[in-house]
Amino acid sequence: MNPLHHTVSAHVLDAMLTRASAAGCDRDALLAQAAIPPSAATAPASTAAAAAPGAPLSAAPPDGQARILPLQFASLMRAIWRQTGDEFMGFTERPSRVGTFPLMMHSVMSAATLGEALRHGCHFYRVLSDEISLGLREDDDGLARFCLHLRRPDLDTGHVLTETILLCWYRFACWLINRRILLRETTFAYPTPAHVAEYHQLYPCPHHFGEGETTLAFDAAMLALPVTRSRDELKALISELPLGFFVKPVFQGSFGHRVRSQLLRPSEAGYADLEEVAAALFMTGRTLRRKLKEEGTSFQLIKDDLRRDQALALLRESDDSVQAVALRVGFREATVFIKAFRQWTGMTPGDYRARLKRRRGG
Repeated sequence: MNPLHHTVSAHVLDAMLTRASAAGCDRDALLAQAAIPPSAATAPASTAAAAAPGAPLSAAPPDGQARILPLQFASLMRAIWRQTGDEFMGFTERPSRVGTFPLMMHSVMSAATLGEALRHGCHFYRVLSDEISLGLREDDDGLARFCLHLRRPDLDTGHVLTETILLCWYRFACWLINRRILLRETTFAYPTPAHVAEYHQLYPCPHHFGEGETTLAFDAAMLALPVTRSRDELKALISELPLGFFVKPVFQGSFGHRVRSQLLRPSEAGYADLEEVAAALFMTGRTLRRKLKEEGTSFQLIKDDLRRDQALALLRESDDSVQAVALRVGFREATVFIKAFRQWTGMTPGDYRARLKRRRGG
């Protein structure tokens, strides 16, 4: 099992300590309360204490630097909440009172569907905070997009707040309907970060940086699924926050989720095959094939889903020819790609681009 899936990058620790120190917190006390050795933090205490709001954080540490466990990460969050009274941990100009997110969770429990719950939650934050703006929309491409905008993105050093908000909302959405939501793509309104490798674990789907907005995209049909959780279950989840979002089995990732993460890893040779992915997950191809079958999927289905998502993104965001797109997503012939694309979407790649052009007024 990939150990990165169960540990947190040191850049997150450094960014949190930098912001907490700028807010007047005792850095050493925070580390002690979270049972994190001082050696795990790469940023020196003097640098953290002197950081002014909005000061850039140094690049993420190279591979091999210390990482922290989910329990330590969650404990550090709780310690910062106690010292600052701010759920946003100092990454915004004005704080968000501790307890705001659980209150939002309670407020959406009367929703009948996931879509209703997410829209209610977005409205909840619009009323209570100007520091973040949340939204949900359905686009013509059949995708729903959960959108996040920070009023002061310059304060979100290392993008820790953005990553945490997206992760918590995504996993809360999965929890509400008691099933994993397959992400189709993410977009981020900032350049590719130094710790981009972490994103394949956080959000197993294609990622696009330097975009006009920060979003999580998934099939819009998921919005109609019913909320299945009870208030008693919610109380149990809240009692474990934030740790409950990081270590519960339901959020650790199915084998399908892990296969998708492996396939997303850059490779000049193209997509890895079944045996290569199985080896990366420390099992045989036969075992992986059986576990995927138990989850109602297969290696080929996951690979086809990923090809579709990447083809849609390339057709939407590049001027590459259909032949070039076909090659980039693993098809040797454009005719085979066009046939597959029609099966996926009900239209040809050319029809899809023409539809996008009309939507954009081009």
